[in-house]
Amino acid sequence: MKLLKLSAALSVLMLLALSAAAQEPGTIASIELQTPKNGMLKQYEDGRKQKADWHKQQKDTQGLFVFQILTGDHTGTYMVARFGQHWADFDKPSVPDADDLAQYQKLIGSTVESLVTSYWEDLPKVSNPSADMNGKYTEVITFHIRYGHGDDFRSAIARVAEARQKMNSPAHGSWHRLVNGGPGGTYVITYERANWASMGDDPAIKPLRDDLRAAFGEQEAMSVIERLNSSIDSTYSELMEFRPDLSYLPAK
Repeated sequence: MKLLKLSAALSVLMLLALSAAAQEPGTIASIELQTPKNGMLKQYEDGRKQKADWHKQQKDTQGLFVFQILTGDHTGTYMVARFGQHWADFDKPSVPDADDLAQYQKLIGSTVESLVTSYWEDLPKVSNPSADMNGKYTEVITFHIRYGHGDDFRSAIARVAEARQKMNSPAHGSWHRLVNGGPGGTYVITYERANWASMGDDPAIKPLRDDLRAAFGEQEAMSVIERLNSSIDSTYSELMEFRPDLSYLPAK
């Protein structure tokens, strides 16, 4: 990915999507990556539909959002997520953990080859999520930060967010930080995509360097770009499709 077009390309771990709920300070997304066994895709999806019905019967107050990963190393894996939680919420879940696990094992467990769980912190101060969160797809870019460069990366994306806001940029993205369940120094930015056509560059979004230069001047623009370039070890992109037929959305 070209860093000079950082905000024009991408939506988590998600991720992730990742966020279908409005971000607020201190909110956590819990993520499970579930890979169905070979030849058991239909059984897996049927089980997910039954599990969604069970959550409805329990009048679960927490939504359960399911995404299917379409690209990258996890192609064919499903991301099952709960958004907008706080750490204390996990001590008092809407549905008892034991009951939830029993239903998972009954309806889904035998169809799953692998399962990976992680927890992500929303970063609303540097995010600018779209007002329309009904995108069919979510593009996710994962950033792995070099050890000891976390402060540089966080200060740089804060200045990027400030510049985009100052210049009234139409760029929208949501940042999240991995807090448990994987390598330290892992961040994702997620972008909502209405369709495949929206994956192309948006001419209304100026290159990042241009917005930084207009907002802060050439010297600060170069400083931000250099901090990004020096702090990022690698990036990785994926595309996910939201699966409302497999998700549980509590009644309002």
